[in-house]
Amino acid sequence: MGAGVDVYDFINQTTVLISMILLLLVFIEAFQMKTHNRRIRFYMSTVAICLGGLMFNIIYQEKFAYVMYSLVMPTFTLYFIETERDDNEGWDGLFWMSLQFLISILVIVLVTYGGGYLAECIAFLTQYVVVTVMLLISAKQLSASFSFLISLIFPIIAVFAEMIDWDVKVLGLGVSLMLLIVFFGYQTDMERELMENRVELSENKVSLLMEQIHPHFIYNALQQIALLSDEDPTQVKPAILSFSSYLRKNFEALTNEKLIPFEKELEHVDAYVKLSEVLPSRNFTVKKDFKVTDFNIPALTLQPLVENAIYYGIGMSEEGDEIRIETKEEKGYIVISVSDDGHGKKTEISTQKKHKSVGTANVKARLKLLCDGELEINKSSNGTSSIIRMPKDRVITEKNEKK
Repeated sequence: MGAGVDVYDFINQTTVLISMILLLLVFIEAFQMKTHNRRIRFYMSTVAICLGGLMFNIIYQEKFAYVMYSLVMPTFTLYFIETERDDNEGWDGLFWMSLQFLISILVIVLVTYGGGYLAECIAFLTQYVVVTVMLLISAKQLSASFSFLISLIFPIIAVFAEMIDWDVKVLGLGVSLMLLIVFFGYQTDMERELMENRVELSENKVSLLMEQIHPHFIYNALQQIALLSDEDPTQVKPAILSFSSYLRKNFEALTNEKLIPFEKELEHVDAYVKLSEVLPSRNFTVKKDFKVTDFNIPALTLQPLVENAIYYGIGMSEEGDEIRIETKEEKGYIVISVSDDGHGKKTEISTQKKHKSVGTANVKARLKLLCDGELEINKSSNGTSSIIRMPKDRVITEKNEKK
């Protein structure tokens, strides 16, 4: 019997060691990813907890190992919730989280006070069944969650194996294999999302072209330049240069799927402001307060917001004449705000509202696709404020950080 136990110990320790090596490699790979969003952070936390359990197995502290394994499912549930949250925030992930934590507490109590090995296995099995039910009920698409479902087979098999023979300690291996498959599924998801983003970005260009370079604006600009040739010939050349620069920046942006320096986008803004000053409209001033400029930004994101502030902020208001463009760094984000002090009765017609809304939608799409940024628009009686937030690690290159 002693020889048999020694064989079991050798097999168990070998499987634990192999599991640790595999998970460490996965952890290092996940850590080196450029984007550390909440989803991948939850995954890394789950791996770290599992590694802790494997470590306790190595030093023959099985009770502590099973306590750690019981905490894997709650953090795994957080990972799944974050996976689904982007497009489906309607389901209540708090219910599943609470249920998993309650089962974890039950396992801890059973392990601590000697509730019996069979009871512990049943509690673990309940955790995996709950996760399976969660996947079947709450997944956006079962096909997209196929890797999740497949991965759960391994810890379930491991639990049954330990129930049949208590000397077999393979729960850590089962959980490790589950996490390995989930990671490969995560990488597949990222590749699929990248392809979808590229397609969406290409489709977005057509809409952007039609809305950004709208014929009405071009007609008004050319007409006003023609009038300047009679009223003030000295202003014709600067007006044509501004108009040319504005068009060139738009066409360049439409062919650019990468981030550009903030200064380049600011040149586009300045060209548009100069051109707007030529057109017949209310007088306005643009004030700038830049606390940070050494970062990148998707093209055609700041200029449309300034356009909205000029023509749909102060331009469609009875009061206000100032537009402010500000940048700052805040809590790991680069924040850009465009605000106007226009207020009073708005007189936008339906076509103007449509143009503004489509332009804003294009800005949101480009921010999300190119740098995982967000656009927030706040309206009040004192004017409108458009705020761009971009993750610092996505828009500041290593070269910029050294400056």
